[in-house]
Amino acid sequence: VFALAYGPPYVNLNTTVSLWAVELLMEERERKIVQGCGCRIPETHGLPCKCKMDELSAAGVELHHHHLHPFWSSLVYESPPDLAEWEDHDAIERDIFTAMVQDVYKQGPTAIRKATQVLRPHILPQVEGLQEPKELEVTKGQPPRRSNTRDPSWFEHERARSAQTSRTNQSSRTSRSRTPQTRRPTAGMRKSQDMQVHSERNVCPYLRWVPPSMHPLVRGWFDPEPYGHCGFRAMSHAIHGDEGHYMQMRQDLIIEVQNQWDIYKEAYQSIDGTLEQVLHRLNCQTAGRCDREYWFEEVDLLAYATMYNWAIVVYRVQGERERTYGYTALPMTAPPGFTHPSYVLPMVFTGAHWVRLVLDNVDGVTPMPYFSPQWTHFRNMSTIPHWDELYQQKQELYAIFGGHYPPTDDEEND
Repeated sequence: VFALAYGPPYVNLNTTVSLWAVELLMEERERKIVQGCGCRIPETHGLPCKCKMDELSAAGVELHHHHLHPFWSSLVYESPPDLAEWEDHDAIERDIFTAMVQDVYKQGPTAIRKATQVLRPHILPQVEGLQEPKELEVTKGQPPRRSNTRDPSWFEHERARSAQTSRTNQSSRTSRSRTPQTRRPTAGMRKSQDMQVHSERNVCPYLRWVPPSMHPLVRGWFDPEPYGHCGFRAMSHAIHGDEGHYMQMRQDLIIEVQNQWDIYKEAYQSIDGTLEQVLHRLNCQTAGRCDREYWFEEVDLLAYATMYNWAIVVYRVQGERERTYGYTALPMTAPPGFTHPSYVLPMVFTGAHWVRLVLDNVDGVTPMPYFSPQWTHFRNMSTIPHWDELYQQKQELYAIFGGHYPPTDDEEND
């Protein structure tokens, strides 16, 4: 290293010497005298300087090691080493890191966990702010000394907390439902909040339709019976608290579409076509399994959102890459005095099945995807001119959670 750093006359020096010897060489290179060539090295340590070596070489005199001071007798002069083998420093560092990883694997899970904690901030800085749930040490006071009652587990504590939050939300929605914010009686909707839904967040089979960063917000879900009526069953559960009223939900939608066909005409024509075709799909007389021609369509969400003054949020997966995206269906129109939807209903559409979700808020704000293209193009601007501006904060929060825009027709075909 010394020879490579300082060059001649030490480039051919290949040995191991002490730091004290190196310091002597450096000092002598800086010291000069006026006599002769000006070098001091021959006078102090017996090592000929460059000028003396040139004179001896010109005179044909060989310089033997026994002519030198014993201090230098162990020095070996060779050709400079091949520097190519030292150029790939990255490869050397990779080999060292690989060896360290193998050693960590051999030491067991504890060493792996500690090494992961050290490397995570450097490899995954985007998750550095995420923290594990706080451990519940004491939940109901100190038990008696001889008591064998255990503290609730984290899962039991979360389930109890979710139930308490649900009761709080029920009371707040009940108070809001007494105000003139909906176009239908809300007794059924209040009943639906008392309906027990699944709350085991970690075993929800529909999480892959929701952006991964929003998984902690999924507090529960309701999976209706499939076989053709699942969309109407999910809406029945949201309105009446029971999926058994799905045939009534079909009849309510038929009445709404017939009476308000001028509002829904353009939206339904993009899917079903004429009014007769829409009524044929909705007027299913089979209570059990039904054919594909009678299934619930996404455009029906606009009618239900208008009927009950709701904002219906749908999460989907698009393409073979399974990119999660969502959209929000708002009312197509609203009577005078209605300034915003009164309730947000999250749902999952797998492409063949509808599921109702229950989501938590983030600082009082629920992430809301971007608006449905059909609502954007066909809404009644005279009655709801600025409703899209009400949800800017919620849509920004949805973007932070990694949500995507609804795909275009070309992207959907891909």
